[in-house]
Amino acid sequence: MSKIERQRERWRIDREALSVFDRAVADSPSPKLPWQQTPVFCWAVALVILGAIGWFDYATGYDLHVFAFYFLPVWLIGWHVGVRSGIYMALLAAGTWFAADYASGHPYSSPGIAGWNALMELAACIVVAGIASIVRTQLRAQEKLNAELFETVARIKRLEGLLPICSACKQIRNDRGEWEVMEKYITTHSEAQFSHSVCPECARKLYPQYLDEPGGNQ
Repeated sequence: MSKIERQRERWRIDREALSVFDRAVADSPSPKLPWQQTPVFCWAVALVILGAIGWFDYATGYDLHVFAFYFLPVWLIGWHVGVRSGIYMALLAAGTWFAADYASGHPYSSPGIAGWNALMELAACIVVAGIASIVRTQLRAQEKLNAELFETVARIKRLEGLLPICSACKQIRNDRGEWEVMEKYITTHSEAQFSHSVCPECARKLYPQYLDEPGGNQ
């Protein structure tokens, strides 16, 4: 088998191994979230907070503006659950605000003003939900990138420093005090792969009969 064919065979094996790895990752169960971070728990807490804010808004009357507090449950859902759920919570928050404002007897010169204020509250809550979801997504991506960078740096540093190597057989002593063949040690601690061959000097020592033949030094 020629060198090019061996390289193609190695690439085929690597692709098959990568395909098996991808299927294993896809089939593996996702990590279970703590119960404090589950969507059901977050929704329950957000609804309780929204109810408390709505009651407080109604009890204090329309003279005291507390519309900014309606952003709290929206931010909670947008941060922990996602932007779509955050928009649903924004609808609930805007509706709760409108109901509390209407029940408190807030007089308007025109019914359209009350509807406009409700739409403004809804738009503000949707913006808050979007910002919370985007910030959370960016933080998760940054955490993943930092973890990958830390792993890469740690993998690079594994081959730094002094390596105790036998001067006779060239084996390397690992962290457990065991002696390993140099190829095995380097393959284990890095991404390098070995392809064995024979240099011209060793070929002259080991196989002189082949070098004496015509074309033997090719």
